[in-house]
Parts: sequence; structure tokens; C-alpha cells
Amino acid sequence: MSNHASTKSIIKPLWLHVPTSYPHSSVVILDDMSSEASKDLDNLTIKAKLKLKLSLKRLDQPLSLKNIAMTWDHCARETICEYAQLHGGGTFTSKYGGWETCLDS
Repeated sequence: MSNHASTKSIIKPLWLHVPTSYPHSSVVILDDMSSEASKDLDNLTIKAKLKLKLSLKRLDQPLSLKNIAMTWDHCARETICEYAQLHGGGTFTSKYGGWETCLDS
């Protein structure tokens, strides 16, 4: 087992529903971002989801799986970098290992 698989992610995965009419209709994000945000703004998952919500508003409709995945990856990485900088620097990779690529280029 790789070192990456044994480490629990500090940001929870994003759950999506892909409708049978995809790609003619948008993928639906199943996470309820609004109710979670009011409970714990210090949670890194919540911060990443809020960044995602704002970023997705700028994308063309219908949303593609690739665009959602790339945007989520960017938002999660940005959130982790901000957290690391606020707590004395360092990087996610230096503490938890490297990122695994889930998408083909």
C-alpha cells in the first residue's frame, strides 16, 4: 500500500450526481454547502466548498465533470496552502505526501 493511501485526507471528497442526460445537463453537487458553512467556518472542507461555489458561478453551463473536478482540485489546494501559510508555512506535501492525479490531461 502506498504512503498516500494510508493518510486520511483533511478535506472530505466532493459528492456529485451525474444525470442520465449528461452532458446535455449539468452535474449536480450533492453536498449542502450552505447549511455546513454556518456551523464551522474554520473547517477546511467548508472553506474549499465555499471557494468552489464561488468559482463555479463563473463557469459556463452546463457544468462538465472535468471542469468541476479541476475547479475542486484548485479550490482544495488553495485552501490547504492558505492553511499552511497561516500556521507557519510548509506545504501539504511535506506533511502528508504528494497529490495523486485523478484526471488524464
